[in-house]
Order: sequence, then C-alpha cells, then structure tokens
Amino acid sequence: MARPGGRTIFANATGRSGYLQRPLQSHGRSFIQRTYVHNGVSHAQIYRPWSHSGREYNIYTPSHYYRPSFYSWAYTPWSRPIHYSWGWNARPWYGHYGGYFTPYSTYVSPSFWLADFLIGTTLEVAYLAQNATAGAPPVIYNSTTAMTPEVKGIIADEVRRQMDQAQADQAAAQDSGQAAAAPAIFSDRGPRVFLVSGSLMGYAGNQECPLVDGDVLQLAATPAMGAEWADVKVLSSRGSSCPRGTFISVRTTDLQEMQNHMQATIDKGMAKLQADQGKDGIPALPPQALGTVNTPYASDIRPDANAQSELAGAVKEANRSELDIIREGVQAPAGSGSGATISLGMSVAEVESALGRPASTVDLGSKQIFVYKDLKITFLNGRVSDVQ
Repeated sequence: MARPGGRTIFANATGRSGYLQRPLQSHGRSFIQRTYVHNGVSHAQIYRPWSHSGREYNIYTPSHYYRPSFYSWAYTPWSRPIHYSWGWNARPWYGHYGGYFTPYSTYVSPSFWLADFLIGTTLEVAYLAQNATAGAPPVIYNSTTAMTPEVKGIIADEVRRQMDQAQADQAAAQDSGQAAAAPAIFSDRGPRVFLVSGSLMGYAGNQECPLVDGDVLQLAATPAMGAEWADVKVLSSRGSSCPRGTFISVRTTDLQEMQNHMQATIDKGMAKLQADQGKDGIPALPPQALGTVNTPYASDIRPDANAQSELAGAVKEANRSELDIIREGVQAPAGSGSGATISLGMSVAEVESALGRPASTVDLGSKQIFVYKDLKITFLNGRVSDVQ
C-alpha cells in the first residue's frame, strides 16, 4: 500500500508481519530500506535499486562483511563431522513441517550447516505468518513430497555460491562505479537454485502453478538481461499443484526476491556461526577470522520506529475497503488508463495483461490488493474477488 514520501507497505493479514519500504540516501548513493516486522520485532535491511523495461529490482545489500579468512574457513570441510542440536523439536513449526524437512544428523562443513539454517528459518517464518491468523494441523508428507537429501545437497552447493556472491558484493561495495550493476540472476555466474520465501504464482503454459515457502526451484537457463520471465524446474514442493520435476515460468522480480531472502538469511546464519564457534560442536575460528567490517552506510540503517503501527493500519484500511457484495464484470474507470473489462475470477496474470503492473500492492497472504490509478482490485487465492 502506497504512502507519502515513496513509502510502501507490505503486510500479512494480521499486520504483525511484513515490511515498510522507503528510499534511503547514504554517502551519495540511493538505496531502498525495508523495516521488517515479525511478531513485534523490527529489523532493517537495505537494497540497491535497479530497473529495466519498466520493472524494478531491489537487490539485497549487506551492511557488513566478514573477513576473508572467515570465508576461507566457511568453505573448508571440518576435520571431522560434528553433531549439532538445533533445538527445533519443541517448536510448533517443526512439528508442522517436519515431514517435509529433516536436518542432517551430522555436518561435514559449514555449507551444509548453513543449508539447514536457511531451510529451517524459512519454514519457521512461514509458519509464524500463517499461524498468526489460524492454527493449522500438521501436514502429512511422504517420500514423493518430502525434500530429498539430493535436493538438500544442491542447496548446500548454492550456499557456497552465495558466499562467493557475498565476496563479489564486498568488492563492488568498495567501487561506487559498480552501483548500477545488473542483478546476479541475469549472469551465468549468478544463482542457480532458489528457495521460495512467500506465496507466488508460476505458470506451466497457461496452467497456474502455486508456490509456497520452502519450495525449491532450479534455473533451467540464465534469463536474458531484464527479461520478465525465467524458466525453472521444481526440485521440491510442499504442495500438490506444482510437483517436483515440473518446468514452469516465474517472474524474474520474484526470483530476485528469493535471492534477496537467501542472501540475507545466509548472512544471519554466518553471524550465528561466529557467535556459536567453539560451542555445541562447532569448531573454533582462528582469531583473524573473527568479527565483521561495516560498510560506510551501515550507520544510516535504522528500523523505522512506526513500522509496526503502519503495518497494522494498512491492514485495517485494506479490510475496510472490502465490499460485502462482489460485483461481476466491473468496467475499469477511464482514470485507470485502460478500457479493459476486469471480471470476477480473472487471474493475476490476466489482470496484469489487461492493465499492466499496479502502482502498489498489498500482500495479505491468500488475499492481495492491486492499486491502480482510481482502481483497486482484490484477489482471493489468486483470483479477482472484488473491483473498486
């Protein structure tokens, strides 16, 4: 939902999870800051904006980097496998998704540990966002739907690739001339595997393919620079609508958000590795590998104090806009810039084909609201349920 000053709000149905996005100027460079809120706790992250063909990409930008010797330590297998207790058994999310994801019993290197941290964190955040509105019974998975050890190994390989990307970003951060570089998803050296971090829609031809948190996608081919769509293969899926082995198309803007999530979560995992080194079975770090180096703009990144209240207010405003009676076949007003007819039951893709990308969106989980000039369209489970 758009707000003055270039601010945009993305919230779940309760307003307790989501983020407030706004422009940020620091050391002569333009960034996007997002203040994320999860269960009342706020933290801020920044992104480097990049645009192509009318599409906006926000690229995760770390506020600090690790020392070269720490990256070397993180790449190197440990001298012997370690046992590590995550303490997840007592957490509700693990019982809910436990049949889909099983952590390794031992770890031979940091990349496998980080892979489990990445998957577990993603599923926990998904559970908390879902459970905030309604408790859900455990999901039953079997050998055909659970995440396989092979897929987890592919994710661990991607973690190593992401650490390489972090080092490349560190070099770019020291060169202001790299500020306009394209997202890594358009590079042959970029990410190849993505962990879905939010409900979104893929397409197999004309057939919709819903994706949810924890699904795993593999890039089939590097998309052309600025392309709207990318072809991917589903490696693992929690749902039945888009089973493993399916080839689908997803938006490159969605791929970038998955990449952002993976890099930010791996960054948090590396911080936890540093904090836990020498404890719980994790080998001790050499002294020269300890600590981080802040970027010049780290001191300008502060969570917005009003983010929680703005998220809650946006949800109330969105809910007030809902009509009790759904109108079929509503004609788009002239002010919307289109004479297209938007009808009940149309998909997100059909609406965007008729009207283009919205000026802003509100994500309430199963409900989404697209805001155009003088026109507001509400989707329920990916289909138009109301037009105003």
